Amino acid sequence: MFIKNALYQLILWFLAAWRDLTHKEIAARSGRTPGQIDQLLSRKRNTPVEETDFQQLLAAMRVQPTHAAITAGWLESLTALDAEDGLTPGEREAVELWLLGDLRERRRAAAEIARRSREAPPLDEYPRSEHVEPARWRAGIQLVILRGLKEDERLAAVKSIRRFQSWSLAEAVADESTRCASKSIKQADAWARLAVEIAERVQGPEGWLKRVRGYAAAAAPNVRRVQGHFDAAEAGLAAANELWLAGSDPDGILDPGRLLDFEASLLRAQRRCGEALDRLAEARQVSRRPGRVLVNRGTTLIVMGVHEQAVETLLEAETLVDRKADPQLWYKLKANLAVCYAQVSRYHEAAELEELVRAEAARLGDENELVRLTWVRGRIAAGLGRTREACRQLEKVLEGLRAQELWYDMALAFLELAELLLREGKKAEVRALTPVLADVFKAKKVYPEALTALRFFSDAAESGAADQDLARRVLAFLLRARHEKGLRFES
Repeated sequence: MFIKNALYQLILWFLAAWRDLTHKEIAARSGRTPGQIDQLLSRKRNTPVEETDFQQLLAAMRVQPTHAAITAGWLESLTALDAEDGLTPGEREAVELWLLGDLRERRRAAAEIARRSREAPPLDEYPRSEHVEPARWRAGIQLVILRGLKEDERLAAVKSIRRFQSWSLAEAVADESTRCASKSIKQADAWARLAVEIAERVQGPEGWLKRVRGYAAAAAPNVRRVQGHFDAAEAGLAAANELWLAGSDPDGILDPGRLLDFEASLLRAQRRCGEALDRLAEARQVSRRPGRVLVNRGTTLIVMGVHEQAVETLLEAETLVDRKADPQLWYKLKANLAVCYAQVSRYHEAAELEELVRAEAARLGDENELVRLTWVRGRIAAGLGRTREACRQLEKVLEGLRAQELWYDMALAFLELAELLLREGKKAEVRALTPVLADVFKAKKVYPEALTALRFFSDAAESGAADQDLARRVLAFLLRARHEKGLRFES
């Protein structure tokens, strides 16, 4: 109790000085005598200040309770500098200065939120142009809040809080699903389902609602595509596209290229790369995110093995992708460039990019991309003649791809590693590696013609008949089989 009263006195004393009020002025405003005010505010006499006195004197000074709370926080920070908490004086000072900077940043953000809240757009009409940017800004803040909640809590929020039922939040949550798809299928799926829940609760003109629901509905098929469930992805995209085409968005607020971009990714996964490039050409004409479309095109060209064209496309995309605005797309672009440079023997450029991108992927926690970058690192080492290092990196890749159940990629990495080992005449080591293919065969996620080639190589390795030339030939076949249907492996 004594500490609490002492803090009251310090706060009143400071605020009186800050307002430049004399004890006589405070006495006149509070109905007390100057002597009573002297007793309460004198630092030397240390007279206890009760709660009722504290509140009355704050009112007399015409300050808000917030002023008192801020002063209390300031006093607590001063007290913390002298605390015995196991830190050195220098460490304690660094902590308090960091907290002070953090407080300033929070104050700035809170003031921005308060200002923007005046511009809250209507939730039941087609958005006017002046409302689009404020709506997306609010959705960004709401998305941060949702990220901090558990899945069931997110659902409860969007079901019960009206301001969480906007087109802009449906858009932001659907886009969050897309961002998560390369890192966590479970999270991507959860965000996709939440986007649909929000979209179903958006109000406004019927045509606009269909567009919003079509946009949100496209997120789940994209997740199915990443999972390898291509039939489900195709059916889901068709349903989303039907909603989209039946709707209306005269000002093109929602990205008209997004569904085309998703469809191109699915076509690539279905080994229909020519059609995928056609869709991407359509998307490029209308997309709000042309950089994303170009990165997708570059990825498709890599799958097709046209690496020089892929480099041209990705370099064009560099001018359209903002690292700060979309760090994930930026490092995927750079990672694709690193892949291309490694494939066309530009190893030093590939190495520089690999190191740069690895730091960004690690910062964002993208484990899938880190495995891919390790693969690039292995290819660089192989290209520079550092076979032992290349083998070590590819062994890590095999382990990572196995954990992610990316069986086709695992088969490709296995063959790259086998080729390197056979180049060194290490047939026994290749034979020892062949059991890792058991999961690939069991999963049945590899194209039948590719599986035939892979089984042929596995049998040859087991018998000791495999050589570097065979490994290279089977690897080339599997790379072609990713985008060419109807191939037949000739043993």
